Amino acid sequence: MRADFRRRLRELGVVKGVRELKALPPRARVAIEDLVPGRFHTTSHGRCFVVEERYPLDHLHGNLSLSAFLSVSPEIAAQVARDDALAGVNLRRACFLDTETTGLSGGTGTMAFVVGLGLFTEQGFQVHQYFMRDPGDEPAMIETLAAQLSEFEVLVSFNGIAFDVPILENRFILARIPPPTIAVPHLDLLHPARRLWRYSLPSCALGTLEREVLGVLREQDDVPSGIIPLLYRDYLRTGDAREMKRVLYHNAIDILSLVTLAARLCRTFSNPWTEPELNGAEFYALGRSYAAEGQSSETEQAYRKALEADLAPDLRVKALSDMGYLLKRANRRAEAFAYWQQLALEATDDVRAYVELAKYFEWHAENLPLAAEWTRAAMALVAQWPAGEYRYATQASLRHRSARLERKMDRCSLARP
Repeated sequence: MRADFRRRLRELGVVKGVRELKALPPRARVAIEDLVPGRFHTTSHGRCFVVEERYPLDHLHGNLSLSAFLSVSPEIAAQVARDDALAGVNLRRACFLDTETTGLSGGTGTMAFVVGLGLFTEQGFQVHQYFMRDPGDEPAMIETLAAQLSEFEVLVSFNGIAFDVPILENRFILARIPPPTIAVPHLDLLHPARRLWRYSLPSCALGTLEREVLGVLREQDDVPSGIIPLLYRDYLRTGDAREMKRVLYHNAIDILSLVTLAARLCRTFSNPWTEPELNGAEFYALGRSYAAEGQSSETEQAYRKALEADLAPDLRVKALSDMGYLLKRANRRAEAFAYWQQLALEATDDVRAYVELAKYFEWHAENLPLAAEWTRAAMALVAQWPAGEYRYATQASLRHRSARLERKMDRCSLARP
Protein backbone atom coordinates (compact mmCIF):
# COMPACT_ATOMS: atom_id res chain seq x y z
CA MET A 1 0.00 0.00 0.00
CA ARG A 2 1.42 3.37 -1.00
CA ALA A 3 2.64 5.58 1.85
CA ASP A 4 0.54 8.59 0.84
CA PHE A 5 -2.60 6.40 0.66
CA ARG A 6 -1.93 4.99 4.16
CA ARG A 7 -1.44 8.53 5.42
CA ARG A 8 -4.79 9.63 4.03
CA LEU A 9 -6.54 6.61 5.60
CA ARG A 10 -5.02 7.44 8.98
CA GLU A 11 -6.25 11.01 8.62
CA LEU A 12 -9.75 9.62 8.09
CA GLY A 13 -9.44 7.44 11.21
CA VAL A 14 -8.91 4.14 9.39
CA VAL A 15 -6.10 2.04 10.82
CA LYS A 16 -4.90 -1.52 10.42
CA GLY A 17 -4.81 -3.51 13.64
CA VAL A 18 -4.65 -1.89 17.05
CA ARG A 19 -1.07 -0.66 17.18
CA GLU A 20 -1.99 2.90 16.32
CA LEU A 21 -5.20 3.08 18.38
CA LYS A 22 -4.98 5.48 21.30
CA ALA A 23 -6.04 4.12 24.68
CA LEU A 24 -8.96 5.82 26.36
CA PRO A 25 -7.87 8.06 29.21
CA PRO A 26 -8.43 6.45 32.62
CA ARG A 27 -11.55 7.61 34.44
CA ALA A 28 -11.02 9.69 37.54
CA ARG A 29 -11.73 8.02 40.85
CA VAL A 30 -14.61 9.87 42.50
CA ALA A 31 -15.61 8.67 45.97
CA ILE A 32 -19.28 8.48 46.93
CA GLU A 33 -18.66 10.53 50.09
CA ASP A 34 -17.49 13.41 47.89
CA LEU A 35 -20.77 13.41 45.96
CA VAL A 36 -23.54 13.00 48.52
CA PRO A 37 -23.87 14.10 52.16
CA GLY A 38 -23.42 11.12 54.43
CA ARG A 39 -21.50 9.74 57.35
CA PHE A 40 -19.45 6.68 58.25
CA HIS A 41 -20.93 4.37 60.86
CA THR A 42 -18.23 2.46 62.75
CA THR A 43 -18.86 -1.16 63.72
CA SER A 44 -16.76 -4.03 65.03
CA HIS A 45 -16.27 -5.06 61.38
CA GLY A 46 -15.20 -1.69 60.05
CA ARG A 47 -17.03 1.29 58.64
CA CYS A 48 -20.32 1.53 56.75
CA PHE A 49 -21.27 4.58 54.68
CA VAL A 50 -24.79 5.90 55.37
CA VAL A 51 -26.72 8.60 53.53
CA GLU A 52 -29.56 10.17 55.54
CA GLU A 53 -32.26 12.50 54.32
CA ARG A 54 -35.20 13.98 56.25
CA TYR A 55 -38.62 14.97 54.93
CA PRO A 56 -41.44 16.80 56.71
CA LEU A 57 -44.66 14.86 57.17
CA ASP A 58 -46.49 17.20 54.79
CA HIS A 59 -43.98 16.48 52.01
CA LEU A 60 -45.97 15.76 48.84
CA HIS A 61 -44.81 12.74 46.88
CA GLY A 62 -47.02 12.83 43.83
CA ASN A 63 -50.60 13.52 44.84
CA LEU A 64 -50.34 12.39 48.48
CA SER A 65 -48.35 13.56 51.47
CA LEU A 66 -46.18 11.17 53.45
CA SER A 67 -48.43 11.72 56.48
CA ALA A 68 -51.30 9.97 54.64
CA PHE A 69 -49.84 6.64 55.73
CA LEU A 70 -50.18 7.54 59.41
CA SER A 71 -53.98 7.52 59.13
CA VAL A 72 -53.96 3.86 58.04
CA SER A 73 -55.30 1.41 60.61
CA PRO A 74 -53.48 -1.89 61.25
CA GLU A 75 -56.72 -3.76 60.53
CA ILE A 76 -56.90 -2.28 57.03
CA ALA A 77 -53.23 -3.07 56.46
CA ALA A 78 -53.95 -6.67 57.48
CA GLN A 79 -56.86 -6.77 55.01
CA VAL A 80 -54.72 -5.38 52.19
CA ALA A 81 -51.87 -7.81 52.89
CA ARG A 82 -54.24 -10.71 53.68
CA ASP A 83 -52.16 -11.29 56.80
CA ASP A 84 -53.87 -11.16 60.20
CA ALA A 85 -50.50 -10.69 61.91
CA LEU A 86 -50.51 -7.06 60.75
CA ALA A 87 -53.65 -6.27 62.72
CA GLY A 88 -51.70 -6.01 65.97
CA VAL A 89 -48.72 -3.88 64.86
CA ASN A 90 -47.88 -0.21 65.39
CA LEU A 91 -47.62 1.19 61.87
CA ARG A 92 -45.58 4.14 63.14
CA ARG A 93 -42.83 1.56 63.60
CA ALA A 94 -42.96 0.42 59.99
CA CYS A 95 -39.80 0.02 57.93
CA PHE A 96 -40.11 0.86 54.22
CA LEU A 97 -37.49 -1.36 52.60
CA ASP A 98 -35.92 -1.26 49.14
CA THR A 99 -32.58 -2.62 47.93
CA GLU A 100 -30.33 -2.28 44.91
CA THR A 101 -28.43 -5.46 44.19
CA THR A 102 -25.60 -6.86 42.11
CA GLY A 103 -28.06 -9.05 40.18
CA LEU A 104 -31.78 -9.26 39.45
CA SER A 105 -32.15 -13.02 39.78
CA GLY A 106 -31.34 -13.36 43.48
CA GLY A 107 -29.41 -16.32 44.87
CA THR A 108 -26.64 -16.60 47.42
CA GLY A 109 -24.16 -14.86 45.11
CA THR A 110 -26.27 -11.71 44.89
CA MET A 111 -25.36 -8.88 47.24
CA ALA A 112 -27.35 -5.78 48.18
CA PHE A 113 -24.97 -2.86 47.66
CA VAL A 114 -27.64 -0.28 48.60
CA VAL A 115 -30.13 -0.98 51.37
CA GLY A 116 -32.65 1.81 51.78
CA LEU A 117 -34.81 2.06 54.90
CA GLY A 118 -37.60 4.59 55.40
CA LEU A 119 -38.98 5.30 58.86
CA PHE A 120 -41.24 7.72 60.67
CA THR A 121 -39.76 9.74 63.53
CA GLU A 122 -40.97 12.51 65.80
CA GLN A 123 -39.46 15.02 63.39
CA GLY A 124 -40.95 13.60 60.19
CA PHE A 125 -39.83 10.90 57.78
CA GLN A 126 -36.25 9.74 57.31
CA VAL A 127 -34.56 7.75 54.57
CA HIS A 128 -31.39 5.88 55.53
CA GLN A 129 -29.36 4.43 52.66
CA TYR A 130 -26.52 2.04 53.44
CA PHE A 131 -24.03 2.00 50.58
CA MET A 132 -21.39 -0.69 50.11
CA ARG A 133 -18.34 1.13 48.71
CA ASP A 134 -16.72 -2.23 47.98
CA PRO A 135 -17.48 -5.85 48.98
CA GLY A 136 -15.22 -5.45 52.00
CA ASP A 137 -17.83 -3.11 53.51
CA GLU A 138 -20.48 -5.82 53.65
CA PRO A 139 -19.71 -7.16 57.18
CA ALA A 140 -20.04 -3.65 58.61
CA MET A 141 -23.24 -3.05 56.64
CA ILE A 142 -24.77 -6.35 57.79
CA GLU A 143 -23.91 -5.64 61.42
CA THR A 144 -25.48 -2.17 61.17
CA LEU A 145 -28.61 -3.48 59.47
CA ALA A 146 -29.03 -6.25 62.04
CA ALA A 147 -29.27 -3.63 64.79
CA GLN A 148 -31.51 -1.24 62.84
CA LEU A 149 -33.98 -3.76 61.41
CA SER A 150 -34.62 -5.30 64.82
CA GLU A 151 -36.27 -2.02 65.91
CA PHE A 152 -39.24 -2.31 63.52
CA GLU A 153 -42.59 -4.06 63.94
CA VAL A 154 -43.53 -4.37 60.26
CA LEU A 155 -41.85 -4.30 56.85
CA VAL A 156 -43.34 -2.52 53.84
CA SER A 157 -41.91 -3.31 50.41
CA PHE A 158 -42.71 -3.84 46.75
CA ASN A 159 -42.03 -7.48 45.90
CA GLY A 160 -39.82 -7.65 48.97
CA ILE A 161 -41.18 -11.02 50.07
CA ALA A 162 -39.85 -12.64 46.91
CA PHE A 163 -36.74 -10.52 46.30
CA ASP A 164 -35.34 -8.01 48.82
CA VAL A 165 -35.91 -9.93 52.05
CA PRO A 166 -34.56 -13.32 50.84
CA ILE A 167 -31.38 -11.62 49.55
CA LEU A 168 -30.83 -9.85 52.87
CA GLU A 169 -31.58 -12.98 54.87
CA ASN A 170 -29.04 -14.92 52.81
CA ARG A 171 -26.40 -12.32 53.61
CA PHE A 172 -27.27 -12.41 57.33
CA ILE A 173 -27.01 -16.20 57.36
CA LEU A 174 -23.67 -16.15 55.53
CA ALA A 175 -22.45 -13.67 58.16
CA ARG A 176 -23.71 -16.02 60.91
CA ILE A 177 -26.16 -13.41 62.19
CA PRO A 178 -29.80 -14.40 62.87
CA PRO A 179 -31.88 -12.54 60.25
CA PRO A 180 -33.86 -9.83 62.08
CA THR A 181 -36.60 -9.96 59.42
CA ILE A 182 -37.76 -13.49 60.28
CA ALA A 183 -41.30 -13.54 61.69
CA VAL A 184 -41.74 -9.78 61.13
CA PRO A 185 -45.17 -9.08 59.53
CA HIS A 186 -44.78 -7.91 55.95
CA LEU A 187 -46.96 -5.63 53.85
CA ASP A 188 -45.84 -6.41 50.30
CA LEU A 189 -47.56 -3.87 48.04
CA LEU A 190 -47.04 -5.73 44.75
CA HIS A 191 -49.83 -8.24 45.36
CA PRO A 192 -52.62 -5.82 46.39
CA ALA A 193 -51.52 -3.50 43.57
CA ARG A 194 -52.05 -6.31 41.10
CA ARG A 195 -55.44 -7.09 42.64
CA LEU A 196 -56.57 -3.49 42.17
CA TRP A 197 -54.95 -2.38 38.89
CA ARG A 198 -54.40 -5.55 36.88
CA TYR A 199 -57.29 -4.72 34.51
CA SER A 200 -56.73 -0.96 34.22
CA LEU A 201 -52.96 -0.63 33.73
CA PRO A 202 -50.64 -2.28 31.21
CA SER A 203 -48.21 -3.11 34.01
CA CYS A 204 -48.14 -3.10 37.80
CA ALA A 205 -44.45 -2.26 37.99
CA LEU A 206 -43.66 0.40 40.58
CA GLY A 207 -42.64 2.90 37.89
CA THR A 208 -45.99 2.50 36.14
CA LEU A 209 -47.91 2.92 39.39
CA GLU A 210 -45.93 6.06 40.17
CA ARG A 211 -46.89 7.68 36.87
CA GLU A 212 -50.45 6.45 36.49
CA VAL A 213 -51.67 6.31 40.11
CA LEU A 214 -49.45 8.38 42.38
CA GLY A 215 -48.65 11.20 39.99
CA VAL A 216 -44.90 10.95 40.66
CA LEU A 217 -42.57 12.31 37.98
CA ARG A 218 -38.93 11.33 38.40
CA GLU A 219 -36.16 13.73 37.50
CA GLN A 220 -33.64 13.18 34.75
CA ASP A 221 -31.15 12.09 37.42
CA ASP A 222 -33.03 8.78 37.70
CA VAL A 223 -31.63 5.58 36.23
CA PRO A 224 -33.52 2.52 34.89
CA SER A 225 -33.57 -0.27 37.46
CA GLY A 226 -32.51 -2.88 34.90
CA ILE A 227 -29.04 -1.40 34.40
CA ILE A 228 -28.26 -0.69 38.07
CA PRO A 229 -26.26 -3.94 38.58
CA LEU A 230 -24.15 -3.06 35.52
CA LEU A 231 -23.51 0.45 36.82
CA TYR A 232 -22.32 -0.93 40.14
CA ARG A 233 -19.92 -3.34 38.46
CA ASP A 234 -18.56 -0.43 36.44
CA TYR A 235 -18.16 1.58 39.64
CA LEU A 236 -16.18 -1.23 41.31
CA ARG A 237 -13.91 -1.39 38.26
CA THR A 238 -13.27 2.34 37.87
CA GLY A 239 -13.87 3.84 41.31
CA ASP A 240 -16.03 6.55 39.69
CA ALA A 241 -19.14 6.90 41.89
CA ARG A 242 -20.94 9.54 39.83
CA GLU A 243 -23.50 7.06 38.52
CA MET A 244 -24.00 5.77 42.08
CA LYS A 245 -25.42 9.17 43.01
CA ARG A 246 -28.18 8.52 40.47
CA VAL A 247 -28.71 5.02 41.89
CA LEU A 248 -29.16 6.48 45.37
CA TYR A 249 -31.71 8.93 43.98
CA HIS A 250 -33.57 6.05 42.35
CA ASN A 251 -33.62 4.11 45.62
CA ALA A 252 -34.82 7.11 47.65
CA ILE A 253 -37.75 7.76 45.29
CA ASP A 254 -38.69 4.06 45.50
CA ILE A 255 -38.89 4.34 49.29
CA LEU A 256 -41.03 7.48 49.20
CA SER A 257 -43.32 5.78 46.68
CA LEU A 258 -43.77 2.86 49.07
CA VAL A 259 -45.21 5.26 51.65
CA THR A 260 -47.78 6.93 49.42
CA LEU A 261 -48.62 3.73 47.52
CA ALA A 262 -49.35 1.96 50.82
CA ALA A 263 -51.56 4.88 51.88
CA ARG A 264 -53.43 4.85 48.55
CA LEU A 265 -54.01 1.09 48.59
CA CYS A 266 -55.18 1.03 52.20
CA ARG A 267 -57.51 3.98 51.63
CA THR A 268 -59.04 2.32 48.58
CA PHE A 269 -59.54 -1.09 50.16
CA SER A 270 -60.95 0.41 53.36
CA ASN A 271 -63.86 2.18 51.62
CA PRO A 272 -63.82 2.04 47.82
CA TRP A 273 -67.43 3.19 47.53
CA THR A 274 -66.51 6.78 48.39
CA GLU A 275 -63.43 6.93 46.13
CA PRO A 276 -64.28 9.28 43.24
CA GLU A 277 -61.12 8.35 41.33
CA LEU A 278 -61.94 4.66 40.87
CA ASN A 279 -62.91 3.60 37.36
CA GLY A 280 -64.89 0.62 36.13
CA ALA A 281 -61.84 -1.60 35.63
CA GLU A 282 -60.72 -0.95 39.21
CA PHE A 283 -64.18 -1.77 40.57
CA TYR A 284 -64.22 -4.98 38.55
CA ALA A 285 -60.79 -5.89 39.97
CA LEU A 286 -62.09 -5.20 43.47
CA GLY A 287 -65.04 -7.49 42.76
CA ARG A 288 -62.71 -10.28 41.76
CA SER A 289 -60.65 -9.71 44.92
CA TYR A 290 -63.76 -9.81 47.13
CA ALA A 291 -64.97 -12.95 45.35
CA ALA A 292 -61.66 -14.70 46.11
CA GLU A 293 -62.19 -13.87 49.79
CA GLY A 294 -65.79 -15.10 49.79
CA GLN A 295 -67.28 -11.65 50.44
CA SER A 296 -70.38 -11.99 48.27
CA SER A 297 -72.08 -8.74 49.29
CA GLU A 298 -68.98 -6.63 48.52
CA THR A 299 -68.45 -8.62 45.31
CA GLU A 300 -71.92 -7.79 44.05
CA GLN A 301 -71.57 -4.13 44.95
CA ALA A 302 -68.23 -3.87 43.14
CA TYR A 303 -69.55 -5.61 40.02
CA ARG A 304 -72.56 -3.28 39.92
CA LYS A 305 -70.27 -0.26 40.23
CA ALA A 306 -68.12 -1.61 37.42
CA LEU A 307 -71.07 -2.17 35.10
CA GLU A 308 -72.38 1.33 35.79
CA ALA A 309 -69.05 2.80 34.66
CA ASP A 310 -67.30 2.77 31.31
CA LEU A 311 -65.69 -0.60 30.68
CA ALA A 312 -63.79 -1.91 27.71
CA PRO A 313 -65.99 -4.38 25.77
CA ASP A 314 -63.96 -7.46 26.75
CA LEU A 315 -63.98 -6.44 30.41
CA ARG A 316 -67.70 -5.69 30.33
CA VAL A 317 -68.34 -9.19 29.03
CA LYS A 318 -66.38 -10.63 31.96
CA ALA A 319 -68.26 -8.46 34.45
CA LEU A 320 -71.67 -9.47 33.04
CA SER A 321 -70.70 -13.14 33.17
CA ASP A 322 -69.31 -12.95 36.70
CA MET A 323 -72.38 -11.08 37.91
CA GLY A 324 -74.67 -13.67 36.34
CA TYR A 325 -72.86 -16.56 38.01
CA LEU A 326 -72.78 -14.71 41.34
CA LEU A 327 -76.56 -14.27 41.33
CA LYS A 328 -77.09 -17.84 40.13
CA ARG A 329 -75.04 -19.23 43.03
CA ALA A 330 -77.13 -17.10 45.39
CA ASN A 331 -80.26 -18.73 43.89
CA ARG A 332 -81.40 -15.35 42.53
CA ARG A 333 -81.97 -16.76 39.10
CA ALA A 334 -84.59 -14.28 37.97
CA GLU A 335 -82.09 -11.46 38.56
CA ALA A 336 -79.34 -13.42 36.85
CA PHE A 337 -81.61 -13.85 33.84
CA ALA A 338 -81.27 -10.14 32.94
CA TYR A 339 -77.47 -10.39 32.94
CA TRP A 340 -77.50 -13.52 30.78
CA GLN A 341 -79.72 -11.73 28.28
CA GLN A 342 -77.43 -8.71 28.17
CA LEU A 343 -74.39 -10.94 27.84
CA ALA A 344 -75.96 -12.77 24.91
CA LEU A 345 -76.49 -9.41 23.19
CA GLU A 346 -72.98 -8.08 23.79
CA ALA A 347 -70.77 -11.18 23.54
CA THR A 348 -70.49 -12.23 19.92
CA ASP A 349 -68.54 -15.45 20.49
CA ASP A 350 -69.37 -16.45 24.09
CA VAL A 351 -71.80 -19.36 24.30
CA ARG A 352 -72.16 -19.38 28.10
CA ALA A 353 -75.04 -16.91 28.17
CA TYR A 354 -76.97 -19.00 25.60
CA VAL A 355 -76.53 -22.13 27.68
CA GLU A 356 -77.55 -20.38 30.91
CA LEU A 357 -80.66 -18.96 29.25
CA ALA A 358 -81.55 -22.42 27.95
CA LYS A 359 -81.17 -23.83 31.49
CA TYR A 360 -83.29 -21.03 32.94
CA PHE A 361 -86.16 -21.59 30.50
CA GLU A 362 -86.01 -25.37 30.90
CA TRP A 363 -85.85 -25.68 34.68
CA HIS A 364 -87.27 -22.46 36.12
CA ALA A 365 -89.51 -20.72 33.59
CA GLU A 366 -90.63 -24.18 32.33
CA ASN A 367 -90.74 -22.94 28.75
CA LEU A 368 -89.25 -25.80 26.74
CA PRO A 369 -89.67 -24.22 23.28
CA LEU A 370 -87.61 -21.18 24.36
CA ALA A 371 -85.03 -23.46 25.98
CA ALA A 372 -84.72 -25.36 22.70
CA GLU A 373 -84.48 -22.12 20.74
CA TRP A 374 -81.60 -20.82 22.86
CA THR A 375 -79.87 -24.19 22.50
CA ARG A 376 -80.14 -24.03 18.72
CA ALA A 377 -78.79 -20.47 18.78
CA ALA A 378 -75.85 -21.74 20.82
CA MET A 379 -75.22 -24.52 18.31
CA ALA A 380 -75.23 -22.01 15.44
CA LEU A 381 -72.70 -19.85 17.28
CA VAL A 382 -70.36 -22.74 18.07
CA ALA A 383 -70.47 -23.88 14.45
CA GLN A 384 -68.57 -20.70 13.58
CA TRP A 385 -65.70 -21.47 15.97
CA PRO A 386 -62.37 -22.73 14.60
CA ALA A 387 -62.14 -26.49 14.36
CA GLY A 388 -60.67 -28.10 17.43
CA GLU A 389 -61.30 -30.29 20.43
CA TYR A 390 -63.04 -27.57 22.46
CA ARG A 391 -65.48 -26.88 19.64
CA TYR A 392 -66.25 -30.59 19.16
CA ALA A 393 -66.80 -31.16 22.89
CA THR A 394 -69.10 -28.12 23.12
CA GLN A 395 -71.07 -29.24 20.07
CA ALA A 396 -71.51 -32.72 21.53
CA SER A 397 -72.82 -31.26 24.79
CA LEU A 398 -75.25 -28.95 22.96
CA ARG A 399 -76.51 -31.77 20.72
CA HIS A 400 -77.15 -33.85 23.82
CA ARG A 401 -79.09 -30.95 25.40
CA SER A 402 -81.07 -30.35 22.22
CA ALA A 403 -82.04 -34.03 21.86
CA ARG A 404 -83.14 -34.20 25.48
CA LEU A 405 -85.28 -31.07 25.09
CA GLU A 406 -86.89 -32.51 21.95
CA ARG A 407 -87.77 -35.71 23.84
CA LYS A 408 -89.24 -33.69 26.73
CA MET A 409 -91.33 -31.62 24.33
CA ASP A 410 -92.57 -34.80 22.60
CA ARG A 411 -93.62 -36.29 25.95
CA CYS A 412 -95.40 -33.08 26.89
CA SER A 413 -97.20 -33.07 23.55
CA LEU A 414 -98.36 -36.68 24.02
CA ALA A 415 -99.52 -35.92 27.54
CA ARG A 416 -101.85 -33.15 26.38
CA PRO A 417 -105.54 -34.25 26.11
